Amino acid sequence: MIRAVVVGITLTLVAFAISARAHDPDGKWDDWFVAQKNVRGASCCDLSHAHFVREDDWRNGGKHYQVRVGERWHDVEDWQMLRPSTPNPTGKAILWYNEVSGNFLIFCFTPSHET
Repeated sequence: MIRAVVVGITLTLVAFAISARAHDPDGKWDDWFVAQKNVRGASCCDLSHAHFVREDDWRNGGKHYQVRVGERWHDVEDWQMLRPSTPNPTGKAILWYNEVSGNFLIFCFTPSHET
């Protein structure tokens, strides 16, 4: 019984570590990711919320940027745009978001190039 609990905890920790670094496998930009805030000054959250966005999965939709996650496009409101503390070191578009029980929440977004 104890062995099963230990194995379960270990697998959970490994899964968390892998998902937390899904955007940056080497961890070299972790400090930058964690320090970011949106236009309102709110934190973009932790490492597990940050995801690289492929070039064909974001666009400037006229009034707002839009990002595609799965098959659905989501509008990025002005206040959700990144207010970078320093320039984006990755050169890639990044979306900080969380999806829980069907609720999709964008914390921050930055395109692959600064404008």
